[in-house]
Amino acid sequence: MNSWISRLTGFLNKFLEVGVLLLAVSVLAEIIFGPDVPFFGSQVTENLITLLNSLGEQGIAALIIVFAVIFAYRKLLK
Repeated sequence: MNSWISRLTGFLNKFLEVGVLLLAVSVLAEIIFGPDVPFFGSQVTENLITLLNSLGEQGIAALIIVFAVIFAYRKLLK
């Protein structure tokens, strides 16, 4: 059972790492090549700003979500 859980957490950590890297690459591609980058869709930074604005309107729930993301990101960097 422990090996199954460790394999699952390893898979999820790698999946999170790929997601963060893909987000970073898409933002950089949009900054360098403009808002209409063919592979990543259109206006990734605008979607991020919209997401952050909607989190700001939610109050304490948004704060909990932000702390959860920071916690997951810090564990990813270790």
